[in-house]
Amino acid sequence: MSLSGNRNQPVPSRSRLIMSTRDWSPLEEVALAVSVATEDETKVYVERLSDRYRWSLIHRGGPYPLLRITARFLQVDYQSIFIGCREVGDGYSALSDDPQGERVPDSSGVLALDVDCTPSAIASRISGLLG
Repeated sequence: MSLSGNRNQPVPSRSRLIMSTRDWSPLEEVALAVSVATEDETKVYVERLSDRYRWSLIHRGGPYPLLRITARFLQVDYQSIFIGCREVGDGYSALSDDPQGERVPDSSGVLALDVDCTPSAIASRISGLLG
């Protein structure tokens, strides 16, 4: 299965995809990253600021489980990375470089990933969730 939706276009590395958890990015970039995350995750956090988006792996167990699932996404040993995190509501922790300095998004929510997980379908679902 091609994650980009086009077999002729390579999928960026996971280390590049994780950058859209901290950088406000185009919807298509976030949707591609989330589609890769669906290999192991059933929920992610998404947010919108104007016409830019971000996403994050999430966990209700705090920083340590979030570290473990982030390492799994990146396909690295969890002892080789450091993460910051913040609370995003409903008991979830999400990735954050600067928990105290985060910009307040226009809209945000938890996206369940139990249906079609192609990048285009995810982009549509994110748009529907965040308006």
